[in-house]
Amino acid sequence: MDIKNLRLNIEQKVLGTKRVVIVPHNRIDFDAIGSALGLAVIVKKMNAEPLIVVNDDISKMQRGIQTIMADVKDSYRIMTRDEYLGYAGADDLIILTDVNKRGMVSIGDKIDDPERTIIIDHHDMDDTTIKSDSTFVDEKVSSASEIVARLMSCLRVKCPNEIATYLLAGIYLDTNHMSKNVSNDTYLAAAKLAGYGANVNRVNDLFLEDFDSDRRVQDLVNKVEMVTYTIATILADEGVLYTPEELAKAADYVLKYGVDASFAIGKVDDEVVHVSGRSPENINVGEVMKTLGGGGNPASGAARIEGESVEEVGKRLRKVLEPTGYNRHI
Repeated sequence: MDIKNLRLNIEQKVLGTKRVVIVPHNRIDFDAIGSALGLAVIVKKMNAEPLIVVNDDISKMQRGIQTIMADVKDSYRIMTRDEYLGYAGADDLIILTDVNKRGMVSIGDKIDDPERTIIIDHHDMDDTTIKSDSTFVDEKVSSASEIVARLMSCLRVKCPNEIATYLLAGIYLDTNHMSKNVSNDTYLAAAKLAGYGANVNRVNDLFLEDFDSDRRVQDLVNKVEMVTYTIATILADEGVLYTPEELAKAADYVLKYGVDASFAIGKVDDEVVHVSGRSPENINVGEVMKTLGGGGNPASGAARIEGESVEEVGKRLRKVLEPTGYNRHI
């Protein structure tokens, strides 16, 4: 990631702009909300007004995200899609964080000016990526929160300790608590956040699960099947709905068994099947997810399929994995 070029781009486009609209992906997670809040701090320091667009139903957010949203509601302006569209201006600068694909952001259909759009992300790009003259995407970086933390350091913007905590939570999420997809830059970013006052105990509290959700994840883990000697899949029951986060946590948990990759497949809606893939980078799960219409990076990937059953998606995935060229060297 060319942080210096990103810094110059941010300075050029934010300075002199009245309002900056920060848009994380739908179904926000710690990386999405942490990086969005970090960018809001930067925007405020540059004397522009930051708005964050979050269109998710707060009652369906995981507990830790609900806590963050409650903590920041009086300090940062967060709007739904409809609220923002009633307030939008032609001169707004849009910054996408932790996302680059049109269908994954609530106002994707309204983003049509490449010169007024900046993308900061660590996921793969494809033909659904929003057009932008300022695209900063690096699949080798652990998280959008790492990018924003490094950007803050480059801009010499002091981060409030609570926002530093949320940025650290974003890094912890996408590195499975610093156990995968970690580089020297990741450690340096985490150290910088600690210098800002990030509280590791508070981060761990945000990750605490309520009993029911934890039990659902364990139920998924109990459904593990081995496709090959080193690749595991989980097929959830057709009649049970899960959150994408629960599927991701189940796939992450299975990595403890020493497999090269794990995939959790389950319904998140009556007509939508979600696939979450995880790997210690022995297998590029992002490339595997592309075969199902999704994407990701070597350590983490996902796909969303409409109109198929869990079993049908599982069979499609197995056809990709069983014959395969996917091995420990990919």
